[in-house]
Amino acid sequence: MVVVVNAQTKVEIKKADLPKAITDNIAKDYAGYDIQNAFKMAKDNQNTFEVIVTKGADKEKLEYSAAGAFIKKEAIKAVASNKPAAKQNEKNQKPTEQKNK
Repeated sequence: MVVVVNAQTKVEIKKADLPKAITDNIAKDYAGYDIQNAFKMAKDNQNTFEVIVTKGADKEKLEYSAAGAFIKKEAIKAVASNKPAAKQNEKNQKPTEQKNK
């Protein structure tokens, strides 16, 4: 998948296609985290990598230079469910009538 935003391209890549410096950094500084997604981004002739890592409910977005140098991290907050709460309006419910024939 390729996404273009503000003249920036973002292409999902395989974990195996990440530079070794990035995977080494994640293994060292984010031990126990799993790589969920990896992206190669290009803007103004500069390439960077964005890696989404997870550990349990924790999710982080990591950004690296093309050479594999760590740039920054951002915590990704879990999205709350938009499911409405079940209605508990028993007073207005009519009893089910069963007719015997």
